[in-house]
Amino acid sequence: MLTCPWSCVVWDLDGTLLERGGLRPVDGVEAVLAAWAGAGVEMAVATSASTSTARQVVDGLGWSGWFSHVAGSAPGVAGKDEVLAEALLGLGRVLPEGAAGAAMVGDSPADVAAARRHGLTAVGVTWSGTPADALGGADVIWTRPPS
Repeated sequence: MLTCPWSCVVWDLDGTLLERGGLRPVDGVEAVLAAWAGAGVEMAVATSASTSTARQVVDGLGWSGWFSHVAGSAPGVAGKDEVLAEALLGLGRVLPEGAAGAAMVGDSPADVAAARRHGLTAVGVTWSGTPADALGGADVIWTRPPS
């Protein structure tokens, strides 16, 4: 069984859970989501896409049961820092204390920077084509979903 080192994981959507620019899940990611949700890991989505679009994607893929909250751009919420804070708040985690035991998984320097600024473990992924050196500051680099 896949074990998660964190009690809470916030995932980016495009390029992290989904292949960049599409609606196809990254190979192996659904197994991670299912295992971690089954183990009681709190999970949320934090994306630059609109909240309504992100919810439609998550619902359409049948992932709603795995994510307790989906946060995206909305009036008054813009940029990865604000979306990440909104995702954590949706899980009942208020910053800065809410960052304890939490990680942000993303494929962009903005994901890594937001995680670091808020005190989360920053997990950078390279499977969308972002080179590891562009994810400077990441605490962990994944080249493929954990197995």
